[in-house]
Amino acid sequence: MSNLKEVAGLEHSSISFDTVVVDEAARANPLDLFVPMAMAERRIVLVGDDRQLPHLLEPEIEQEVAAQHDLTTVERKAFETSLFERLRIQLQRLEREDGVQRVVMLNTQFRMHPVLGDFVSKNFYESVGMETVLSGRGAEDFVHQLPGYEGKVCAWLDVPGDLGYERKFGTSRIRQVEAERVAQEVARLLAASNEDVSVGVITFYSAQSSRIMEQLERIGVMQKTPEGYQPVDEYRLTSDGEERLRVGSVDAFQGKEFDVVLLSNVRSSNRKISASTDNPEQREAQLNGKYGFLRLANRMNVAMSRQRKLLVIVGDRAMAEGEEAQEAVPALVAFADLCRGSYGCIR
Repeated sequence: MSNLKEVAGLEHSSISFDTVVVDEAARANPLDLFVPMAMAERRIVLVGDDRQLPHLLEPEIEQEVAAQHDLTTVERKAFETSLFERLRIQLQRLEREDGVQRVVMLNTQFRMHPVLGDFVSKNFYESVGMETVLSGRGAEDFVHQLPGYEGKVCAWLDVPGDLGYERKFGTSRIRQVEAERVAQEVARLLAASNEDVSVGVITFYSAQSSRIMEQLERIGVMQKTPEGYQPVDEYRLTSDGEERLRVGSVDAFQGKEFDVVLLSNVRSSNRKISASTDNPEQREAQLNGKYGFLRLANRMNVAMSRQRKLLVIVGDRAMAEGEEAQEAVPALVAFADLCRGSYGCIR
């Protein structure tokens, strides 16, 4: 059992195996995959989920290619598609031709409340023609009485744009009023709850992550150390020894899970989008400019599937309303609708 960097060092060796299993294969770039795959004599098993975080590209190479080539939308999509996804699609095509099964979907989740599991399945898997993701545990396993959310599985904490829009911060983005609201809610849940609850705070922007941790330090929930921000001792671990509080970008959360997840959307803008459809690529660019990372289904999938009992979005709810939002960020619109029903609330 080795990681891909260790395996890369064996590229000139004569070691071989009957079967090679590569975990997190969807996140590996092609060159990282070729070395372990070449060591298999009989069978290669790639394990991963191309509907979650994408494969790892060297940022310098990605920027150089984008700068030197005027890529169309189709070309850019092909550039961003992982080898794992290409193989999955090709093998499924072969299955339809000869009936030999080559792709197996692990289609049962045990992490979260079935209502949230159904939401993730419909919006990130079924919506692109993949199998339904079933829930292997009943709702009774996820009962909670968290103050303000008693019995609910989803919520939207509305921070309207007129309280302060997003702004650029270097190459990232922040929204101060939203960071303050997130910090207040985290502190309230940790302090007021009689439950030994774990809380994850996810955002798509590193600057917003830092701003949230600064606010949590200001109110005594986190502390700054030489290694960076850390929860104070009281909120470091649960009674079971699990991590009780984590704040970070989406990349820091793949493979993690918490009782409650707060997702800071950051994006809040009154920017107008042209109604013209004469130039689809121009409209796509306008939507990307307004909604940013909220349009990346892979990252949204990870961000909205880390919770066990409760998912709370903190942000400008107007960004999830109207036909424009339905086109740009359908999963966000669907979540806002879910919050309006019996399983959720809007505050």
